Amino acid sequence: MTGLVVLDVFISLIFIFLLYSLFATTIVESVTSSFGSRGKNLLAGIDRMLSDDGSTNRFNYTFLNLFIAFRGNGFTEAFYKHPSIKFLAQKGLVSLATSRPSYIAPERFSAAMVDLLRSGDYDDEGENISASLGIIPRFDLKELQDRIDQLESDISQFDAKKDLFEFEAFSEELAYLKGDLQKKANRSSAEILKPFTIDKETNYQLKSLWYDAANDIDKFKVLIEKWYNEQMDRIIGWYKRKVTFVTFLIGLGLAIAFKVDTIQIASDLSKNEDMRAMFVAGATEFLAQHPDGVDAEAFTKQKQYMDSVKSEIAKYNAVLSSQKEETDTWPGFGYLITAFAISLGGPFWFDLLNKLVKIRSSLQMPVAAREEPRKADAVEVKAVG
Repeated sequence: MTGLVVLDVFISLIFIFLLYSLFATTIVESVTSSFGSRGKNLLAGIDRMLSDDGSTNRFNYTFLNLFIAFRGNGFTEAFYKHPSIKFLAQKGLVSLATSRPSYIAPERFSAAMVDLLRSGDYDDEGENISASLGIIPRFDLKELQDRIDQLESDISQFDAKKDLFEFEAFSEELAYLKGDLQKKANRSSAEILKPFTIDKETNYQLKSLWYDAANDIDKFKVLIEKWYNEQMDRIIGWYKRKVTFVTFLIGLGLAIAFKVDTIQIASDLSKNEDMRAMFVAGATEFLAQHPDGVDAEAFTKQKQYMDSVKSEIAKYNAVLSSQKEETDTWPGFGYLITAFAISLGGPFWFDLLNKLVKIRSSLQMPVAAREEPRKADAVEVKAVG
Protein backbone atom coordinates (compact mmCIF):
# COMPACT_ATOMS: atom_id res chain seq x y z
CA MET A 1 0.00 0.00 0.00
CA THR A 2 1.12 3.51 -0.73
CA GLY A 3 -0.69 5.05 2.20
CA LEU A 4 -2.84 7.09 -0.20
CA VAL A 5 -6.12 5.74 1.06
CA VAL A 6 -8.30 8.14 -0.90
CA LEU A 7 -6.60 7.24 -4.18
CA ASP A 8 -6.98 3.52 -3.51
CA VAL A 9 -10.64 3.99 -2.65
CA PHE A 10 -11.19 5.81 -5.93
CA ILE A 11 -9.34 3.13 -7.88
CA SER A 12 -11.41 0.41 -6.22
CA LEU A 13 -14.72 2.17 -6.91
CA ILE A 14 -13.79 2.91 -10.51
CA PHE A 15 -12.80 -0.71 -11.02
CA ILE A 16 -16.20 -1.81 -9.73
CA PHE A 17 -17.95 0.70 -12.01
CA LEU A 18 -15.89 -0.55 -14.94
CA LEU A 19 -16.80 -4.20 -14.41
CA TYR A 20 -20.50 -3.54 -13.97
CA SER A 21 -20.51 -1.11 -16.91
CA LEU A 22 -19.17 -3.90 -19.10
CA PHE A 23 -21.80 -6.22 -17.67
CA ALA A 24 -24.58 -3.71 -18.40
CA THR A 25 -23.21 -2.98 -21.88
CA THR A 26 -23.29 -6.68 -22.73
CA ILE A 27 -26.93 -6.88 -21.66
CA VAL A 28 -27.87 -3.72 -23.58
CA GLU A 29 -26.15 -4.93 -26.75
CA SER A 30 -27.97 -8.25 -26.55
CA VAL A 31 -31.35 -6.59 -26.03
CA THR A 32 -30.94 -3.93 -28.73
CA SER A 33 -29.71 -6.52 -31.24
CA SER A 34 -32.69 -8.76 -30.51
CA PHE A 35 -35.15 -5.90 -31.08
CA GLY A 36 -33.38 -4.37 -34.07
CA SER A 37 -33.08 -1.11 -32.15
CA ARG A 38 -30.65 0.57 -34.54
CA GLY A 39 -33.07 0.05 -37.42
CA LYS A 40 -35.97 1.42 -35.40
CA ASN A 41 -33.96 4.47 -34.41
CA LEU A 42 -32.97 5.02 -38.05
CA LEU A 43 -36.63 4.78 -39.05
CA ALA A 44 -37.50 7.47 -36.49
CA GLY A 45 -34.74 9.71 -37.89
CA ILE A 46 -35.78 9.29 -41.52
CA ASP A 47 -39.43 9.81 -40.61
CA ARG A 48 -38.35 13.07 -38.95
CA MET A 49 -36.68 14.10 -42.21
CA LEU A 50 -39.63 13.23 -44.43
CA SER A 51 -42.46 14.38 -42.16
CA ASP A 52 -43.69 17.69 -40.80
CA ASP A 53 -44.11 18.15 -37.06
CA GLY A 54 -47.81 17.41 -37.16
CA SER A 55 -47.46 14.02 -38.87
CA THR A 56 -44.54 12.54 -36.95
CA ASN A 57 -45.14 10.02 -34.20
CA ARG A 58 -43.86 11.40 -30.88
CA PHE A 59 -43.48 7.86 -29.56
CA ASN A 60 -40.50 7.43 -31.91
CA TYR A 61 -38.47 10.00 -29.97
CA THR A 62 -38.63 8.23 -26.61
CA PHE A 63 -36.32 5.43 -25.47
CA LEU A 64 -39.20 3.00 -26.13
CA ASN A 65 -38.44 3.52 -29.82
CA LEU A 66 -35.57 1.05 -29.30
CA PHE A 67 -38.19 -1.69 -28.97
CA ILE A 68 -41.04 -0.56 -31.22
CA ALA A 69 -41.35 2.10 -33.93
CA PHE A 70 -44.17 3.59 -35.99
CA ARG A 71 -44.16 5.10 -39.46
CA GLY A 72 -45.93 8.39 -39.15
CA ASN A 73 -45.94 9.54 -42.78
CA GLY A 74 -46.93 8.22 -46.22
CA PHE A 75 -43.69 9.44 -47.75
CA THR A 76 -41.70 7.47 -45.17
CA GLU A 77 -43.84 4.43 -45.90
CA ALA A 78 -43.16 4.76 -49.62
CA PHE A 79 -39.43 5.17 -48.98
CA TYR A 80 -39.20 1.99 -46.90
CA LYS A 81 -41.21 0.04 -49.46
CA HIS A 82 -38.81 1.01 -52.24
CA PRO A 83 -37.02 -2.21 -53.36
CA SER A 84 -33.53 -0.74 -52.87
CA ILE A 85 -34.40 -0.04 -49.20
CA LYS A 86 -36.81 -2.87 -48.45
CA PHE A 87 -34.33 -5.61 -49.27
CA LEU A 88 -31.59 -4.13 -47.09
CA ALA A 89 -33.44 -5.47 -44.05
CA GLN A 90 -32.61 -8.95 -42.89
CA LYS A 91 -35.63 -11.21 -43.08
CA GLY A 92 -36.08 -13.44 -40.05
CA LEU A 93 -38.54 -15.21 -37.80
CA VAL A 94 -39.17 -12.11 -35.69
CA SER A 95 -40.37 -9.60 -38.28
CA LEU A 96 -40.55 -6.74 -35.78
CA ALA A 97 -36.83 -7.06 -35.15
CA THR A 98 -35.65 -7.57 -38.72
CA SER A 99 -38.03 -5.57 -40.93
CA ARG A 100 -35.93 -2.41 -41.10
CA PRO A 101 -32.32 -1.85 -42.14
CA SER A 102 -29.99 -0.61 -39.42
CA TYR A 103 -27.88 1.39 -41.87
CA ILE A 104 -28.57 3.06 -45.21
CA ALA A 105 -25.69 4.50 -47.20
CA PRO A 106 -26.10 8.15 -48.30
CA GLU A 107 -25.82 7.16 -51.98
CA ARG A 108 -28.58 4.58 -51.63
CA PHE A 109 -30.77 7.02 -49.73
CA SER A 110 -30.48 9.71 -52.42
CA ALA A 111 -30.99 7.20 -55.24
CA ALA A 112 -34.20 5.88 -53.63
CA MET A 113 -35.46 9.41 -52.97
CA VAL A 114 -34.85 10.55 -56.54
CA ASP A 115 -36.44 7.38 -57.92
CA LEU A 116 -39.56 8.07 -55.87
CA LEU A 117 -39.75 11.69 -56.96
CA ARG A 118 -39.15 11.06 -60.65
CA SER A 119 -41.95 8.51 -60.93
CA GLY A 120 -44.68 9.99 -63.08
CA ASP A 121 -46.14 10.16 -66.58
CA TYR A 122 -43.93 12.85 -68.06
CA ASP A 123 -41.31 11.56 -70.47
CA ASP A 124 -38.67 13.75 -68.87
CA GLU A 125 -37.46 12.69 -65.39
CA GLY A 126 -36.79 16.27 -64.38
CA GLU A 127 -40.37 17.23 -65.18
CA ASN A 128 -41.62 14.34 -63.07
CA ILE A 129 -39.54 15.56 -60.12
CA SER A 130 -40.91 19.06 -60.58
CA ALA A 131 -44.42 17.61 -60.72
CA SER A 132 -43.85 15.55 -57.54
CA LEU A 133 -42.72 18.70 -55.75
CA GLY A 134 -45.72 20.69 -57.01
CA ILE A 135 -43.68 23.04 -59.18
CA ILE A 136 -45.65 22.00 -62.28
CA PRO A 137 -48.93 20.07 -62.52
CA ARG A 138 -48.79 16.31 -62.63
CA PHE A 139 -49.38 14.73 -66.03
CA ASP A 140 -53.02 13.71 -66.23
CA LEU A 141 -53.71 10.61 -68.32
CA LYS A 142 -57.38 11.53 -68.39
CA GLU A 143 -56.59 14.66 -70.39
CA LEU A 144 -54.68 12.54 -72.91
CA GLN A 145 -57.59 10.11 -73.13
CA ASP A 146 -60.02 13.00 -73.65
CA ARG A 147 -57.86 14.34 -76.47
CA ILE A 148 -57.87 10.92 -78.14
CA ASP A 149 -61.64 10.66 -77.82
CA GLN A 150 -62.04 14.13 -79.35
CA LEU A 151 -59.79 13.25 -82.31
CA GLU A 152 -61.68 10.03 -82.94
CA SER A 153 -64.92 11.98 -82.93
CA ASP A 154 -63.51 14.59 -85.34
CA ILE A 155 -62.10 11.97 -87.69
CA SER A 156 -65.40 10.16 -87.84
CA GLN A 157 -66.94 13.34 -89.25
CA PHE A 158 -64.33 13.78 -91.98
CA ASP A 159 -64.91 12.87 -95.56
CA ALA A 160 -61.59 11.23 -96.39
CA LYS A 161 -62.03 11.96 -100.13
CA LYS A 162 -62.69 15.68 -99.69
CA ASP A 163 -60.29 16.38 -96.76
CA LEU A 164 -57.61 13.75 -97.38
CA PHE A 165 -54.65 15.85 -96.13
CA GLU A 166 -56.37 16.89 -92.89
CA PHE A 167 -57.70 13.39 -92.39
CA GLU A 168 -54.18 11.92 -92.62
CA ALA A 169 -52.78 14.55 -90.24
CA PHE A 170 -55.45 13.83 -87.64
CA SER A 171 -54.96 10.08 -88.09
CA GLU A 172 -51.20 10.38 -87.53
CA GLU A 173 -51.75 12.47 -84.41
CA LEU A 174 -54.31 9.97 -83.15
CA ALA A 175 -51.93 7.06 -83.68
CA TYR A 176 -49.14 8.91 -81.85
CA LEU A 177 -51.38 9.81 -78.92
CA LYS A 178 -52.67 6.26 -78.62
CA GLY A 179 -49.10 4.94 -78.59
CA ASP A 180 -48.12 7.53 -75.97
CA LEU A 181 -51.13 6.62 -73.84
CA GLN A 182 -50.32 2.93 -74.10
CA LYS A 183 -46.71 3.56 -73.06
CA LYS A 184 -47.69 5.72 -70.12
CA ALA A 185 -50.45 3.32 -69.05
CA ASN A 186 -48.02 0.39 -69.11
CA ARG A 187 -45.49 2.37 -67.10
CA SER A 188 -48.11 3.38 -64.53
CA SER A 189 -49.46 -0.14 -64.17
CA ALA A 190 -45.95 -1.43 -63.55
CA GLU A 191 -45.41 0.91 -60.59
CA ILE A 192 -44.74 -1.05 -57.40
CA LEU A 193 -45.29 1.89 -55.10
CA LYS A 194 -48.61 3.50 -54.31
CA PRO A 195 -48.99 7.26 -54.78
CA PHE A 196 -47.74 9.27 -51.82
CA THR A 197 -48.03 12.83 -50.61
CA ILE A 198 -45.25 15.03 -49.31
CA ASP A 199 -45.90 17.24 -46.30
CA LYS A 200 -45.73 20.99 -46.83
CA GLU A 201 -42.51 21.73 -44.94
CA THR A 202 -40.74 18.66 -46.26
CA ASN A 203 -41.83 19.58 -49.77
CA TYR A 204 -40.38 23.07 -49.26
CA GLN A 205 -37.05 21.57 -48.20
CA LEU A 206 -36.86 19.26 -51.21
CA LYS A 207 -38.00 22.02 -53.53
CA SER A 208 -35.20 24.25 -52.23
CA LEU A 209 -32.66 21.51 -52.92
CA TRP A 210 -34.11 21.02 -56.40
CA TYR A 211 -33.80 24.74 -57.14
CA ASP A 212 -30.25 24.80 -55.76
CA ALA A 213 -29.38 21.91 -58.09
CA ALA A 214 -30.74 23.94 -61.04
CA ASN A 215 -32.93 20.98 -62.06
CA ASP A 216 -29.82 18.79 -62.43
CA ILE A 217 -30.58 15.30 -61.07
CA ASP A 218 -26.95 14.43 -60.26
CA LYS A 219 -26.48 17.64 -58.29
CA PHE A 220 -29.84 17.03 -56.63
CA LYS A 221 -28.59 13.65 -55.40
CA VAL A 222 -25.45 15.22 -53.95
CA LEU A 223 -27.50 17.80 -52.03
CA ILE A 224 -29.85 15.10 -50.70
CA GLU A 225 -26.83 13.11 -49.50
CA LYS A 226 -25.49 16.17 -47.67
CA TRP A 227 -28.89 16.70 -46.04
CA TYR A 228 -29.00 13.03 -45.05
CA ASN A 229 -25.48 13.07 -43.57
CA GLU A 230 -26.35 16.09 -41.43
CA GLN A 231 -29.43 14.32 -40.14
CA MET A 232 -27.45 11.13 -39.47
CA ASP A 233 -25.33 13.00 -36.92
CA ARG A 234 -28.52 13.75 -35.01
CA ILE A 235 -29.85 10.21 -35.44
CA ILE A 236 -26.65 8.78 -33.93
CA GLY A 237 -26.95 11.24 -31.05
CA TRP A 238 -30.56 10.16 -30.43
CA TYR A 239 -29.51 6.53 -30.33
CA LYS A 240 -26.70 7.17 -27.85
CA ARG A 241 -29.01 9.08 -25.50
CA LYS A 242 -31.69 6.38 -25.66
CA VAL A 243 -29.13 3.63 -25.03
CA THR A 244 -27.63 5.62 -22.16
CA PHE A 245 -31.03 5.83 -20.47
CA VAL A 246 -31.65 2.09 -20.97
CA THR A 247 -28.17 1.40 -19.60
CA PHE A 248 -29.03 3.51 -16.55
CA LEU A 249 -32.18 1.43 -15.94
CA ILE A 250 -30.27 -1.83 -16.35
CA GLY A 251 -27.48 -0.46 -14.16
CA LEU A 252 -30.01 0.37 -11.45
CA GLY A 253 -31.33 -3.20 -11.66
CA LEU A 254 -27.80 -4.61 -11.36
CA ALA A 255 -26.98 -2.31 -8.45
CA ILE A 256 -30.05 -3.47 -6.53
CA ALA A 257 -29.66 -7.14 -7.50
CA PHE A 258 -25.98 -7.33 -6.50
CA LYS A 259 -26.24 -4.73 -3.69
CA VAL A 260 -23.69 -2.41 -5.28
CA ASP A 261 -24.31 0.59 -3.02
CA THR A 262 -21.61 3.13 -3.87
CA ILE A 263 -21.89 5.00 -0.55
CA GLN A 264 -21.70 1.84 1.53
CA ILE A 265 -18.86 0.33 -0.50
CA ALA A 266 -16.87 3.56 -0.30
CA SER A 267 -17.31 3.51 3.48
CA ASP A 268 -16.19 -0.13 3.67
CA LEU A 269 -13.19 0.52 1.42
CA SER A 270 -12.02 3.44 3.55
CA LYS A 271 -12.00 1.19 6.65
CA ASN A 272 -10.67 -2.07 5.22
CA GLU A 273 -7.14 -2.14 3.86
CA ASP A 274 -7.37 -5.74 2.65
CA MET A 275 -10.47 -4.92 0.62
CA ARG A 276 -8.73 -1.96 -1.01
CA ALA A 277 -5.67 -4.07 -1.75
CA MET A 278 -7.80 -6.75 -3.41
CA PHE A 279 -9.53 -4.28 -5.73
CA VAL A 280 -6.36 -2.35 -6.55
CA ALA A 281 -4.59 -5.59 -7.44
CA GLY A 282 -7.57 -6.65 -9.52
CA ALA A 283 -7.63 -3.32 -11.35
CA THR A 284 -3.91 -3.53 -12.10
CA GLU A 285 -4.29 -7.06 -13.41
CA PHE A 286 -7.29 -6.10 -15.52
CA LEU A 287 -5.42 -3.21 -17.15
CA ALA A 288 -2.49 -5.49 -17.91
CA GLN A 289 -4.81 -7.96 -19.62
CA HIS A 290 -6.45 -5.23 -21.72
CA PRO A 291 -3.68 -2.87 -22.86
CA ASP A 292 -5.71 -1.72 -25.88
CA GLY A 293 -8.91 -0.86 -24.03
CA VAL A 294 -12.25 -2.59 -23.49
CA ASP A 295 -15.44 -3.13 -25.43
CA ALA A 296 -18.71 -4.98 -25.01
CA GLU A 297 -16.93 -8.33 -25.41
CA ALA A 298 -14.50 -7.70 -22.57
CA PHE A 299 -17.00 -8.72 -19.91
CA THR A 300 -17.80 -11.97 -21.73
CA LYS A 301 -14.11 -12.83 -21.81
CA GLN A 302 -13.75 -11.92 -18.10
CA LYS A 303 -16.94 -13.53 -16.82
CA GLN A 304 -15.12 -15.99 -14.57
CA TYR A 305 -13.04 -13.19 -13.12
CA MET A 306 -16.16 -11.09 -12.64
CA ASP A 307 -17.83 -13.91 -10.72
CA SER A 308 -14.84 -14.11 -8.38
CA VAL A 309 -14.95 -10.35 -7.79
CA LYS A 310 -18.65 -10.53 -6.92
CA SER A 311 -17.94 -13.30 -4.45
CA GLU A 312 -15.23 -11.18 -2.87
CA ILE A 313 -17.69 -8.27 -2.57
CA ALA A 314 -20.22 -10.55 -0.93
CA LYS A 315 -17.55 -11.87 1.45
CA TYR A 316 -16.46 -8.43 2.58
CA ASN A 317 -20.06 -7.26 2.90
CA ALA A 318 -20.76 -10.21 5.16
CA VAL A 319 -17.69 -9.55 7.28
CA LEU A 320 -18.45 -5.85 7.60
CA SER A 321 -22.20 -6.13 8.02
CA SER A 322 -21.95 -5.85 11.78
CA GLN A 323 -19.70 -2.81 11.44
CA LYS A 324 -21.85 -0.82 9.02
CA GLU A 325 -23.07 2.43 10.39
CA GLU A 326 -26.39 4.03 9.64
CA THR A 327 -26.10 6.86 7.12
CA ASP A 328 -28.22 9.95 6.82
CA THR A 329 -28.75 9.40 3.09
CA TRP A 330 -31.78 7.79 1.52
CA PRO A 331 -31.11 4.02 1.38
CA GLY A 332 -31.45 3.92 -2.42
CA PHE A 333 -29.22 6.90 -3.13
CA GLY A 334 -26.09 4.76 -3.33
CA TYR A 335 -27.79 2.54 -5.93
CA LEU A 336 -28.69 5.60 -8.02
CA ILE A 337 -25.06 6.73 -7.95
CA THR A 338 -24.00 3.27 -9.10
CA ALA A 339 -26.58 3.26 -11.89
CA PHE A 340 -25.46 6.68 -13.09
CA ALA A 341 -21.83 5.55 -13.03
CA ILE A 342 -22.68 2.42 -15.03
CA SER A 343 -24.51 4.51 -17.63
CA LEU A 344 -21.25 6.38 -18.39
CA GLY A 345 -19.92 3.22 -20.03
CA GLY A 346 -16.91 0.96 -19.70
CA PRO A 347 -14.51 2.95 -21.95
CA PHE A 348 -14.95 6.06 -19.77
CA TRP A 349 -14.08 4.19 -16.57
CA PHE A 350 -11.29 2.25 -18.25
CA ASP A 351 -9.52 5.46 -19.32
CA LEU A 352 -9.94 7.02 -15.87
CA LEU A 353 -8.79 3.84 -14.12
CA ASN A 354 -5.73 3.64 -16.37
CA LYS A 355 -4.74 7.22 -15.48
CA LEU A 356 -5.22 6.74 -11.72
CA VAL A 357 -3.23 3.50 -11.66
CA LYS A 358 -0.38 5.26 -13.45
CA ILE A 359 -0.52 8.09 -10.90
CA ARG A 360 -0.46 5.53 -8.10
CA SER A 361 2.56 3.82 -9.61
CA SER A 362 4.40 7.12 -9.93
CA LEU A 363 3.69 8.00 -6.28
CA GLN A 364 4.53 4.61 -4.82
CA MET A 365 8.33 4.78 -5.23
CA PRO A 366 8.82 8.35 -3.95
CA VAL A 367 6.78 7.58 -0.83
CA ALA A 368 8.81 4.45 -0.16
CA ALA A 369 12.04 6.38 -0.74
CA ARG A 370 11.01 9.05 1.78
CA GLU A 371 10.22 6.46 4.45
CA GLU A 372 13.77 4.98 4.45
CA PRO A 373 15.57 8.14 5.71
CA ARG A 374 12.97 8.48 8.45
CA LYS A 375 13.77 4.97 9.71
CA ALA A 376 17.50 5.74 9.62
CA ASP A 377 16.98 8.98 11.58
CA ALA A 378 14.95 7.12 14.15
CA VAL A 379 17.81 4.61 14.70
CA GLU A 380 20.41 7.39 15.08
CA VAL A 381 18.30 9.27 17.61
CA LYS A 382 17.83 6.14 19.65
CA ALA A 383 21.59 5.50 19.63
CA VAL A 384 22.41 9.01 20.82
CA GLY A 385 19.90 8.82 23.63
